[in-house]
Amino acid sequence: MLQCCMGVKSQDTICVMEIGAKVERVDGRKLGYADFVDRYLKNNLPVVLTDLMDGWQACTDWVTADGRPNIRFFADHFGKSMVQVADCCKRVFTDQKRVEMSVSEYTDYWLSISSTKCNKVANSNGGTESLLYLKDWHFVKEYPDYIAYTTPSFFVDDWLNLYLDSHRLHRDSDITQDKNETNCADYRFVYIGVKGTWTPLHADVFRSYSWSANVCGKKLWFLLPPSQCHLIFDRYQKSSVYDVYADISEKKFPGFKKAVWWECTQEQNEIIFVPSGWYHQVHNLVRTTILLKTNIL
Repeated sequence: MLQCCMGVKSQDTICVMEIGAKVERVDGRKLGYADFVDRYLKNNLPVVLTDLMDGWQACTDWVTADGRPNIRFFADHFGKSMVQVADCCKRVFTDQKRVEMSVSEYTDYWLSISSTKCNKVANSNGGTESLLYLKDWHFVKEYPDYIAYTTPSFFVDDWLNLYLDSHRLHRDSDITQDKNETNCADYRFVYIGVKGTWTPLHADVFRSYSWSANVCGKKLWFLLPPSQCHLIFDRYQKSSVYDVYADISEKKFPGFKKAVWWECTQEQNEIIFVPSGWYHQVHNLVRTTILLKTNIL
């Protein structure tokens, strides 16, 4: 058993979590499909796969030669796209508050931000704004001719997106939306977040599998196996913990301290496979992280 993980939030609340395992890291070039199925898919276990992103257009266009995010590229080529942006400092029910803006507006925000902590930061008008995280951008659906990546062989059986690609939503002009809103268009996304942005504790939609490729930056993952997910719910099994770093009420969530977590730091050019039903919370650790995520069934 590994040592407990302790973290401190800006409000000086202390989080104590027992980390029981590190997610295994495997060279994807040396892992056969049958081995992946036997070791991870059948056993519903997470894994980090390395060395599978060579030659991806995203790794060339979205990252500069010295490894920095090429944010200007997004503004120049995709700036008019309307996207959902999460305010990581404001909670609305079980999620973060969402606002809509253009990619160009978000890149302007990114270029102007000077603080990397989840505190209020000054904007150009002398006011304040919260730390913003571009999420759930239906990039593949919006730009089908731009081949950002090649799906690794482990994940080509993507029934969820195969079904949605043929959905009448994409054939019926009366229901097609011209904005990039969160809808059933597909479950292939781009995420762009500065240091300190994060995603609250959750399990993926429809209890699907997912794979996430880190094009730029570094992410910290906390994952909880399905066999322990009842521990993060309240005594009535109605609501779950929102933030593992928060000051969590032992009275409301009596099982939380019993949970034994898996941990992973995902580096640049690594892909993480998150199995069905695993709750996870994710934090961006460096100035900018750019992620490609796909949910599959």
